[in-house]
Amino acid sequence: MSHWPLCLLLSLLFCCGLQAQQISFSPMRLFFKGAPGETVSETITISNTTSQPYEFLLNLKDWNRDSLGTKHYFPESSLPHSNAKNISLPQTNFIIAPGEKKIYTVNMRIPLADTQKTASNSMLFFTQVNAPRTNAKAKPGLGIRISMEFGIQLFYTPQAADRGSLQFEAFNYESLRIKDSAVQRLIVKYQNTGQVHKDGFIRFELTNKQTGEEIKPAPVPMAIAPLSNQVAYCPLVKQAPGDYLAVAILDTGAGNDLQVAEKNIHVDE
Repeated sequence: MSHWPLCLLLSLLFCCGLQAQQISFSPMRLFFKGAPGETVSETITISNTTSQPYEFLLNLKDWNRDSLGTKHYFPESSLPHSNAKNISLPQTNFIIAPGEKKIYTVNMRIPLADTQKTASNSMLFFTQVNAPRTNAKAKPGLGIRISMEFGIQLFYTPQAADRGSLQFEAFNYESLRIKDSAVQRLIVKYQNTGQVHKDGFIRFELTNKQTGEEIKPAPVPMAIAPLSNQVAYCPLVKQAPGDYLAVAILDTGAGNDLQVAEKNIHVDE
């Protein structure tokens, strides 16, 4: 930034390969499995179909989710559920040439069996360091640099970890005004009782008791850390006054039981 004091650096965090830039990383999540004390490897495929080289700097960070499921980042090895100290990287910067496909290997030393029973995580960031500067003929020196950043989630789940379950803690309906707009929404609070990460969707159904009409809002994505609580909101299209049966379903995919909650609600004028 010292060479272009008036430049604006835009750092974009991607959770999937971007077709517009035609550079992609896959997969975006790595899951490490192995015997205690063993070093295991997982790979990331990086493809560059553009006509320019990309240079990336790599670094690890810790992360967690707040009560709404939003990720927050911290220095590596600073959180109790971090696995960053067990991750080793063969290189911390590299260049991928135009048209090249590169395989990057991430290594993890599996913790000893008696040192960890809850799933751990970290995030591996690939940050572009050679972003070109756009031309700004009207105002020289005010060019914009677009720097891409990709985050790869790294997970380890001990074999002895208790999978637990998702449990509803509360299911409510509210009608309120937010920024002068009338809002109707369903609210669920739920808990992950297990020692493993869980993700999936929260599905909602609403049935008008007078007419029998069924309303199915779009599912709400869900990702929750071990032994934690979250709140999710489902906005509703304005419903006619009357009595409804609301249903919420915690769906974490095949092999897991669906968790269902019901609530009778009344919608006023």
